[in-house]
Amino acid sequence: MLWQLRRNIDEIDDEIIKLLAKRLTIAEAIGDVKRKLNLPPVDHEREGEVIDRWVSGLVEAGLDELTARSIAELVIKASTKRQIRNWFNVKVTVVGSGRLGKTLKRTLSQVTPTTLISMRDELPDSDVIILATRPTEDSINYIKRNSDSIRGKVLMDSFSVKSRLFNIIENESREAGFRYLSIHPLFGSLTDTWGEVMVLIPSLTSRDSLPMATQLFEAAGLRTVILSDPDTHDRIMAYIQVAHHLMLLALYTMLKDTGKVGGVNASLLMTHSLRLTMKAIERALEQLDVIDEIQKMNPYASEVRDKITKYINIINSAAAEGKLSEFIEGDLK
Repeated sequence: MLWQLRRNIDEIDDEIIKLLAKRLTIAEAIGDVKRKLNLPPVDHEREGEVIDRWVSGLVEAGLDELTARSIAELVIKASTKRQIRNWFNVKVTVVGSGRLGKTLKRTLSQVTPTTLISMRDELPDSDVIILATRPTEDSINYIKRNSDSIRGKVLMDSFSVKSRLFNIIENESREAGFRYLSIHPLFGSLTDTWGEVMVLIPSLTSRDSLPMATQLFEAAGLRTVILSDPDTHDRIMAYIQVAHHLMLLALYTMLKDTGKVGGVNASLLMTHSLRLTMKAIERALEQLDVIDEIQKMNPYASEVRDKITKYINIINSAAAEGKLSEFIEGDLK
């Protein structure tokens, strides 16, 4: 009978919950052992092995591989988060109570004591200070005003564009005696940043802050990428951010006209891929102020905007001639 089957399901669910709770407790104990042995907080090779074992067992039990992998990754993610909880005893202060500041605070609080303040607040005693502020003179003035409190500490800026202020902060770090490491979180206001990318750019005064920061961010579930200098960062971001944002906003502007076609609600006809694209557009619309800032300040923005026009014209010509696949496939070889 249906009620009996549902009762059986409830009993099994209770057992699963108990086993998951036990797994989390053991994961936390593993984290304690790793700390004592001075081992890295996250072992990606071990995670991969466990996930593969889960997937193999669940597929054998009748699940499709995609669902099996999703379940396995969720369990491993929960266990890893428990394992790295309060991993560090590094006091971090995030300056800037906007979207990014709140996200960084939420992300880092999982692994180390983290405080969020505004630029008007007094800077507390901290080992690491992260500026989640605008790349303006106000940020430079903030550093100068608090130079005594920052001396001997690690200062990080999270600016989306580096060339303009990197050298100024680097020089200030020499004069004031702090270690400077520039970072760029490649995410904004996210509830869950697990698996997102954090770019690290060392300065001449970074010293031991680079390995410390790498461990800190990776323990918080971020993937770290080290770039050699601020100019390389801005050149790459001109494509990844400047071009990407413009293409999304151009598509958004054009799609607004679809509601005028045939009197049909176009949102009912979106393909799966377009729905995913619309989510990216919605995120872009939420941070138009940041997009404007990047377009204005990135020294390679104008160059990349010209290239966008160039390649749209090339693709348009190839499509008009029925040679789009030929052009793209040739470009991929």
